[in-house]
Amino acid sequence: MAPVAELLDELGVDWVIAGAAATYPYRTTGRFTTDLDLLCRWDPAIPERAAARGYAVQVHQDPGEPPHLVQLRRGPERVDLLVALTEYQHEAIERGRRDRILTVEDVLIHKLIAWRPRDREDVDSILASHPDLDLAYLEAWVDAWGVTDRWLDAQRRRPPPVPGET
Repeated sequence: MAPVAELLDELGVDWVIAGAAATYPYRTTGRFTTDLDLLCRWDPAIPERAAARGYAVQVHQDPGEPPHLVQLRRGPERVDLLVALTEYQHEAIERGRRDRILTVEDVLIHKLIAWRPRDREDVDSILASHPDLDLAYLEAWVDAWGVTDRWLDAQRRRPPPVPGET
């Protein structure tokens, strides 16, 4: 387990793997990344405890708001803590808690929101694997985030299943 995950566990902070690493179980092909993104609940002890373990800590927050991002760096290790601030993010953590990774639906939702070229590639690769999806959950959040047009576009690009493959 990554040292940052151990730190979060010691603090009793719920977390799940997010970002590029969360796509690995769901993509048809691998993808290189140099950092680890964890979606987590906030605990004010995180920055101090991480610094005590030798991490350079950078906390990003808007005035009067809790942090939304905590960047941790130590040597080649790069971990970004994406702090859950919305109802959706808290639900995504809860759904992925058992396996410590975002569910396929939540990976797709995150990627549809971000929608950078690499996120589009992730969505295409995930959809090409023809995962079983909880469409009611996925489409409710896609609609709530206002990214239905991106979801429909991604579905149009989805290749048909290959006969005989599961």
